[in-house]
Amino acid sequence: MSNREKMEKPDFLSDEDWEVLKDQTSSLARIRGDSRADVEDYLANPEGRSTGAGPSGLPTLLLTCVGHKSGEKRTTPLIFLQNGEEMIVVGSLAGYDSHPAWVLNLNANPACWVQLDDKRAAAVSRDVTDEERKALWPKLTEMFPPWGFFQKQTERPFSIKILRSTGSA
Repeated sequence: MSNREKMEKPDFLSDEDWEVLKDQTSSLARIRGDSRADVEDYLANPEGRSTGAGPSGLPTLLLTCVGHKSGEKRTTPLIFLQNGEEMIVVGSLAGYDSHPAWVLNLNANPACWVQLDDKRAAAVSRDVTDEERKALWPKLTEMFPPWGFFQKQTERPFSIKILRSTGSA
């Protein structure tokens, strides 16, 4: 039995929202396909996305990094927490037992690009320290409660990355 089959509805979701969440995270192929569609939608209508004006209602950025195997640039939309000049992102992959590809890519090469609305910048990523994780996790799960739920579905600690702009792209 996979960790996905053992999931139980969290209290913060209605039955209807639970069914939607299960459907949206039912497979890695579904997650990847939705991610590609979200990138296209973001690029077509970027205004206000970084402050939650997009379909999710949550602050979203586009992260582009170089594939650690392919060497090609890959872009993914990520919910993020603005923390001063830094952007905090969580590698949850909906609680699957593997890290998302973007985490593996940043582990191999921390240089990346970040797009907030229509503004694109070069950036560098780093892992949070244990102390930062303890301080940030409550803020992250308050902003997006599914992260707390998904973390309980796997023994893999979610990667939390800090992105810092290094100048224009």
